[in-house]
Amino acid sequence: MQNLTFFQNVKAYVGFNDDASAALREAHPLVAPHFAAIIDDFYDTIEAHPGARAAITGGAAQIQRLKRSLLQWIDETFRGPHDEAYFQRRARIGRVHVQINLPQMYMLTAMDRIRVQSVDVLRVAPALDPATARRMITALHQLLDIELAIMFETYRDDLLAKNRTAERLATIGQFAAGIGHELRNPLGVVESSAFLVSRRLEQLHVGDPSISRHLEKIVAEVQRASTTINDLLELARSKPLKRRPIEAGEFIAQAVSAANLPVAVDVQVSAPPGTILDIDPDQLSRVLTNLLINASQAMGGAGHVWIEARREGTRSVLLVRDDGPGIPAALRGRIFEALFTTKAKGIGLGLALCRRIAEAHSGTVSLDPSERGAAFRITIPDAAPAGAA
Repeated sequence: MQNLTFFQNVKAYVGFNDDASAALREAHPLVAPHFAAIIDDFYDTIEAHPGARAAITGGAAQIQRLKRSLLQWIDETFRGPHDEAYFQRRARIGRVHVQINLPQMYMLTAMDRIRVQSVDVLRVAPALDPATARRMITALHQLLDIELAIMFETYRDDLLAKNRTAERLATIGQFAAGIGHELRNPLGVVESSAFLVSRRLEQLHVGDPSISRHLEKIVAEVQRASTTINDLLELARSKPLKRRPIEAGEFIAQAVSAANLPVAVDVQVSAPPGTILDIDPDQLSRVLTNLLINASQAMGGAGHVWIEARREGTRSVLLVRDDGPGIPAALRGRIFEALFTTKAKGIGLGLALCRRIAEAHSGTVSLDPSERGAAFRITIPDAAPAGAA
């Protein structure tokens, strides 16, 4: 038996076929004149509820952009073609819902507004016989049920990925707690011994470049191992946040300094004066520093990085973009998993730690689409006022 894709399987389950697709194309000219009203109703419903409105952080300008996107979405719903490419586009929309933390209940009820409004239009369409109207409405119900299945599948994929990461972090925590201190002691001895050997050679006036290079390698590798242990311990423990307001430019400058980037890496910062971030600067600095170091390594130690800080409603947003080779499409969904890495020297802890810190702030760190290089978005909502529900 031929293996069916997810889209083929759900289409077969609800009975959506070529005839149903044709019925929607036939319904398009009847519903199209009402698209604007349907879209306005859709966003009026979202704006009327604080929980759903919280996902719209960019104000009226963002809503206008979203309305244009929804117009394209609903137009394609009726026009089709309802093929695998259609499924892939819809799945990307679902992943956006996941990234902005839109609760599933609001996605479900907002989708129902489109269903109700579209069905009402078809029911009262002039010169439309009852049998044709039923065929169109049935096809619309089938396709919107498929749309919901696609959306829920993206939420499910995200949950499974987070569960896999949680399991890995639990394993890492047990490992780190058990041997972290045992490794630190011998590494400290090695580093101290390397330093003492270096000092002794100076006292003996022995200037052998080969010995010096090997001692430098020993120290560098010990420091790399110590960093790995620290990352393991950071993932294992859950440190309470110490949030405070901090000026965005000051915060970024501190993180850039801590990253200790090569001189050939040019960092350009855009942070309007007075942009205040409500964060734990020490913890979130690790996120920004890690992204900067990753960008530098991806670019081979030479290139450009752009950092932008801005406010979107009650959220702080940091955008980090580089002009490196970017991240292959096949790997984009896994980069935040613990123990997953594409680096020759790395064990895949950095981005997992970034996600843990962002989520501790009730925020997100995500990979944005980009034509060149890698583009990361850190979104941190302001802390709820003391005593708020």
